[in-house]
Amino acid sequence: MIMLAVIGAIYLEILVQARSTHDVWMVTQDVPAGARFTTDNVHQVSIPDTGDRISYFRGNPVADRKRAGHTLGGGHMLADDDLLKLDMVLVPVSFKAAPPLNRGDMIDVYTLLGSRTIQVGKSLPVETATTIWVPAVDEPSWITLQANNAPLFAANSTGIGVPAGSGLGIQDAVSSLAGSVSGGATVLNPPVLATPTPTPAPVVPATPTPRASPTR
Repeated sequence: MIMLAVIGAIYLEILVQARSTHDVWMVTQDVPAGARFTTDNVHQVSIPDTGDRISYFRGNPVADRKRAGHTLGGGHMLADDDLLKLDMVLVPVSFKAAPPLNRGDMIDVYTLLGSRTIQVGKSLPVETATTIWVPAVDEPSWITLQANNAPLFAANSTGIGVPAGSGLGIQDAVSSLAGSVSGGATVLNPPVLATPTPTPAPVVPATPTPRASPTR
């Protein structure tokens, strides 16, 4: 009897799990990075609970005014890492140099400070060629850069594999690139300038001082 009860409990648990479902949000059309979720591009569906460990987004991306953290295709089930974690604002930018930019592209942004190039933005979604989404907390800084005509440079990038640093000077950049080409770190030493050897002054023979003849 005990064995039958155990088998029955196991069977019942399997049956309950097979019928268990949970609600998730499914993308219904392509959503570019930075775009806000609306009832036009996502809706809630119920799927069987398979015991997977995927962190499906449990909130309401429409009511919470969430935005896509990267480009999503139709049929995708929203997970936590598919959404931008921070509140974002749209700011205008004028790039001194940038690749062709389209809505949904992810870019890294750099500026020039003195003789060093500093990264000021990482994995920022593009809205248009002249507007990008940035964390709301950084809005004053971006407006300050724009107001002072700071030179901005952009690169298409998700930020993955891009090293963080305090900035590069021209010699640092050349040294790093030379190391990448040669397959190892290359340190460029400044050229050693030869110290000129002073030319000795010509030796002029001393002119004998005439002496008065003795008086007899």
